[in-house]
Amino acid sequence: MFLLALSALQNVTENNDNSYFRVAGIHGYPFAPWQEDPGFVPANPNRGYCTHSSALFTTWHRPYLVLLEQMLCDQARSIAQQFQGYDAGRWQAAAEEVRLPYWDWSSTTTQSRIPAALKQPSISVNTPSGQATIANPMYSYKFLSPQPAASGFGPQTVQGAGDDELFSSFESRRQATLNMFTGTDYNQFNIELENIHNTIHVQIGGDMVFVPRSGYVPIFFLHHANVDRLTAMYQATHPGLTLTPRRRSPTFALGGAGPDDLNTPLYPFRHPDRRLWTSNDVSTAESIFTYGYSYPDVPQGLPRQELQSFTTERVNELYAPQPASPALARFFTGDESGVPGSPTTRLEWSANVQVRGNEVVGSFRIQVFIDAFLAGVASNFADARMPMSTPNDQINASLPLTPTLVRQNVGLSPDETVPVLEEKLKWVVERRTDDGTAFIPISTADLSSLVVSVFSNEADYPTDTSQLPTKGEPVTYYEPTAGKVGGLQPGQGPTVGVQTGNGNGTSPASTRMRKVRL
Repeated sequence: MFLLALSALQNVTENNDNSYFRVAGIHGYPFAPWQEDPGFVPANPNRGYCTHSSALFTTWHRPYLVLLEQMLCDQARSIAQQFQGYDAGRWQAAAEEVRLPYWDWSSTTTQSRIPAALKQPSISVNTPSGQATIANPMYSYKFLSPQPAASGFGPQTVQGAGDDELFSSFESRRQATLNMFTGTDYNQFNIELENIHNTIHVQIGGDMVFVPRSGYVPIFFLHHANVDRLTAMYQATHPGLTLTPRRRSPTFALGGAGPDDLNTPLYPFRHPDRRLWTSNDVSTAESIFTYGYSYPDVPQGLPRQELQSFTTERVNELYAPQPASPALARFFTGDESGVPGSPTTRLEWSANVQVRGNEVVGSFRIQVFIDAFLAGVASNFADARMPMSTPNDQINASLPLTPTLVRQNVGLSPDETVPVLEEKLKWVVERRTDDGTAFIPISTADLSSLVVSVFSNEADYPTDTSQLPTKGEPVTYYEPTAGKVGGLQPGQGPTVGVQTGNGNGTSPASTRMRKVRL
């Protein structure tokens, strides 16, 4: 039913506000108003409504998904009415269950690989007229009319074959996903999640590489459903934490005056009474239930404290290293008393990457290696044809090195780790080609703002899985980067710990779960 609904939505005429074309276009291209009041004037006509490098990154994308999901539900209900016979009721019930699936790119099941269902150009489905093979609406979106050459689009969207790219950085990504939950600053969580999100876009390739075009690629919405899921999980595990004011990153509707805060309008999304959504509407985990959906890791019906414990256990189960594993045990130290719930500790090593986003035209990445092994990736998500970044947009990404060190059987004490990193740590800069299908090397020396540093934190992993891991203060080491182009040099201050970055209508009547993990 989801496939039928998505296919139908993609075939709604492009000038209809409730079409896939118009909703996908909210994110960027063609930079047009969506259901605005008369007299609306764009603040930045060459940008989309989307919020990036912004405190509103997580909160803006929630009503965006709610809008698309609402339209899918409407299509599903309409299609269900066309089924006849003994199982017509089953299709009508299925229509009420339609929700966006999410792709957990940090899951040990997929290990960041693109789900198989998104790689098939055609797919077999049951329709009201019987079995049929249709163009797979999750594989690509076919434009109903030719797009201007300046848009960069062909007849249909292109999803790059990024499996190897994604898998190569899975271990670091999984650790980075866990690390997001150890902090108690929502803005920092927002930055860390956007960093991971950016690299997913850049590694997938094709039209996903470019901010204004990415909203048309069907995998975009599965990717962002997972971003929303992780946001809901953070809200559940840290009840009461919300975003705090931060410098504004201008959008189609919002000018440079700021900062952004909980009351900043989330254009163009409005409630039925035409009030604009704000982050206040989506600042708790429970808010998702109000808008008609839930996740297996954030189920409806639990009191807040029980939900906090439940979701915390899910975070640990899904993303935490397991000290009891024989392969990992030697990298941990623990309380030898054997008291249940006592923490198990290890030193976590990370590389911090800082660089201005406008130093390279278009999307680019900095890959960090230990010898020949990829340890992590920091990325800038942009578009060479339609630039949307501002001069003060800053990448500030911390990339876990520990999984790669463990895989190479390197001890985690400073005496063991620092000499290895001093000898073998390196980084490579590459930008995406204008068609998003390949990478072009860039000289590290050409990025004057690039600073790569190395730091460690002592991390405690409680054996009581209803508690989140905790981390100590970062300790910076100069030896691994000294004398290397783009590396932190002796005499420069530490870079870690200094924050430099910067739907209409009614909701579905009942809550349904975004429970399909692809």
